[in-house]
Amino acid sequence: MLKKISCLVLLLAVMLSSCGSSVGPWAMRLEYKGKTTEFSTNVYNYYLSQTKTRWLVDFINMFVPDTPVEQMQDLPYLWEDGEFDAEVKAEAEVTMKRMLAIVAYCKENNLALTADQKNNIDLYIREVINGVFGRSKSNFENTMARFGINEEIFREIKRYEVMTGLVHRHLFDEETGKRPAKYEDMMLVYEDNFVRFKWIVIMTESSERDVEGELIEYTDEQVAEIRAGAQAIYEQIKESGNDPELFAELMASHSVDQMIPDGFTISESQGLDEKLTQALFKMKINDVQMVELDGSIHIMQKYALLPPEETPDLNSLTAGNPVSVLQILTRSFQQVLLFDELAPYIEKIEMNTEETEQFSIRTSDTMFDIWGWIE
Repeated sequence: MLKKISCLVLLLAVMLSSCGSSVGPWAMRLEYKGKTTEFSTNVYNYYLSQTKTRWLVDFINMFVPDTPVEQMQDLPYLWEDGEFDAEVKAEAEVTMKRMLAIVAYCKENNLALTADQKNNIDLYIREVINGVFGRSKSNFENTMARFGINEEIFREIKRYEVMTGLVHRHLFDEETGKRPAKYEDMMLVYEDNFVRFKWIVIMTESSERDVEGELIEYTDEQVAEIRAGAQAIYEQIKESGNDPELFAELMASHSVDQMIPDGFTISESQGLDEKLTQALFKMKINDVQMVELDGSIHIMQKYALLPPEETPDLNSLTAGNPVSVLQILTRSFQQVLLFDELAPYIEKIEMNTEETEQFSIRTSDTMFDIWGWIE
């Protein structure tokens, strides 16, 4: 189990579904221990639209970063050959199956929303109608109709969003949870699958441009000189016995990439060049190694790990919203444990393919205009 968990970095984004309040035929059905739970084709259609929109937001931002969502449009050419259509539709179905399992799990374990929770959902919908739709319930209903639902189905969707939280508390609460993530287990994963390091990065390709905007290439002689300088730095560190203080001084004076004081802590799956990753995981604590890539030379020193609760996750740090490695590990453990709990339910889900095959991502509407409050 620990080996399985160590491969995961959780990017947990829960998408939800609903049942029981629509007029369409069933799309998914789960019979478990004498109890039946269904999601309708209306809800199925809604989550195709939501998944399509989320996928397009990520796709567009990958090529045109920071594009306002309300200015985005569908990209029909993506769906023409059917490959992406099938991929995104399958993603939506995985999400709905998970949510259907969560609903069944709540029924079996008597997990129910409180009156206050239901009232808060009603207040939220009222605020959306009053604030986003200018107090026009008909405008709200017309917008929901684009995705095959009405106010009552939307209310069910929001209820199951909160129900997902009930399952998490039931399983993972530190004091009362059925399967809380244990610190000692996460430490085993952390110690076996993470490294901390600093590096001195020296470029062997120029970043300067001429008056026409073209990159100015270094001559062979210049590249040779740069390599000789990097080699001299490497040898100076090795002659000092890999002195960390000297390494820090040379990093400050020679590296184009100035790291945070404690360096970076990464797992094998966090996107460094494969040559760098392989070198780091083979090195011993305090070792120094030089690796040349296309365009750059990296002189790296490896350090003992700091406690995971004090260590920022590299991906979140790069994104400008740092969280600790411990938080990432906790979410990863919870994701695996949740799947383990839901698997017996998911494997019993029945698909009404006669109905679901009538739907496609290509023909699903997008939610760009309401994404700010619907996601």
